Amino acid sequence: MPALAGMGQDQLADPKAAVEQVFWPKLYGKGGTTLYCGKPFTSSGSELTASAVYTVRQIKSALRCMTDNQCQVVNPRFHYMLADLHNLYPELTRVELARRNAQFGSAGPEVPSKFADIGCDLKATFQLIEPRDAAKGNVARAIFYMHSSYGLPIVGPLQLYQQWNELDPPDAEEKARNDLIEQLQGTRNPYIDDPDLAKQLHQD
Repeated sequence: MPALAGMGQDQLADPKAAVEQVFWPKLYGKGGTTLYCGKPFTSSGSELTASAVYTVRQIKSALRCMTDNQCQVVNPRFHYMLADLHNLYPELTRVELARRNAQFGSAGPEVPSKFADIGCDLKATFQLIEPRDAAKGNVARAIFYMHSSYGLPIVGPLQLYQQWNELDPPDAEEKARNDLIEQLQGTRNPYIDDPDLAKQLHQD
């Protein structure tokens, strides 16, 4: 693990407030595009949700706790993990429902897009989800960030994530988002600043 472990954010302690008061009005106040489908939007609404790349369920599993209160006792940084903007991306609510319990991976060419009806190139089975190519690097770098910042295990195939990181390097939008998140919560994602850091990672 690179020497940036324990560098998670310590400014946003309430996940709900972080989404309602910071994520939508400040990080995406001018609109943006959804992560998995690349759908542009100008404002938040019921069709959109703040989607955690490293899911709450995965965090609880890693901490071996069931309830929020238990998790907070096990790790006092639990709520900071949930509120961390680097792990949150806007997504269509119907898409978020499809990926909630799935793990990232390579679905294979025979698996059709789950949301072809809305022009979304997202492959999903009950247990596996493969994002469109333009989102793969974002996903990998968010997982790497949560691993290095909070000591969470890398859930899923590290080598595949490292490939995604190289396949889809940070673009201008991701870099600008990193800059803005630093202003909002005081931390940067070092894997966006230097994607080569991912080569130092090892599977737990």
